[in-house]
Amino acid sequence: MEDCSNATGDYCTIDGKGQRVSGRTIGEMEQEFLLALSSWYFDGKPTMSDEEFQLLKEELLWNGSKVPILDKKEMQFLEASIAYSKGQPILSDEEYDSLKQELRLSNSVVAAQGPRCSIRSKKMYSDANPDYLKMTLLNLPATMVILGLFVGADFLTGYQLSTIVQLPPPYGVAVLWGLILPATFVLSTSITNVVLRDNLILKGPCPCCGTENYTYFGDIFTVAGNKGQNLVDCSSCGAGLTFDSNKRLLVVAETPEEKAEKAAAAAAKKAAAAAKKAARAAAN
Repeated sequence: MEDCSNATGDYCTIDGKGQRVSGRTIGEMEQEFLLALSSWYFDGKPTMSDEEFQLLKEELLWNGSKVPILDKKEMQFLEASIAYSKGQPILSDEEYDSLKQELRLSNSVVAAQGPRCSIRSKKMYSDANPDYLKMTLLNLPATMVILGLFVGADFLTGYQLSTIVQLPPPYGVAVLWGLILPATFVLSTSITNVVLRDNLILKGPCPCCGTENYTYFGDIFTVAGNKGQNLVDCSSCGAGLTFDSNKRLLVVAETPEEKAEKAAAAAAKKAAAAAKKAARAAAN
């Protein structure tokens, strides 16, 4: 039999009878890791030895878990969630909601949640996160304008500007990467921020069908845009969705069934009014 004393993986764990122990899931190991931390910091009673804790940490890191590298607030949130599930809350509802909102605004993975329902409000929710790729692409038009001006100026000067980039290394590379590209980025960002002030693009899955939806917050030139909430229709199922930029939430305002019922009621009302008008015309 191979020596497993130095193994860090659960695949090599055996019990007292020499039988291989079935592997634990990542979630189970993460919970055991958090419980060990909570027991050590709050109770002062370690649940495992230092060697076992280090092996567990290495196993989680090897499997791509981010729990062992969470910051203080993320650890506090997870510990509060575990304590609440056990009926022993360590934070008040206001403190928990405030901490969760702070982590959500910082795009922390521990506060991320999928589509869900609220028993209290009877609404369907999902998280809305910034779409940094689309927000970066907003700078593309301004970048093209700046590059066009640079090419035009280079043409008017008889391609004298191009000779600067063509200097022998490392001067040409230093000018390109240390001066031209940073200046282009700063100028394009500044122009974009003037045209699209306080721009924010949020994305989130529709709680009804799971389709990714997007919305834009911010001003366009002098035209004031929405900065709190945006109401959009799902591109797939047509549900009415409300994006909240402050809470970073996507709420179903109207389900497709509710919208269909409203449309049918409006159509029936319109048909009844038309029939009544036609009856009056026939009577006259």
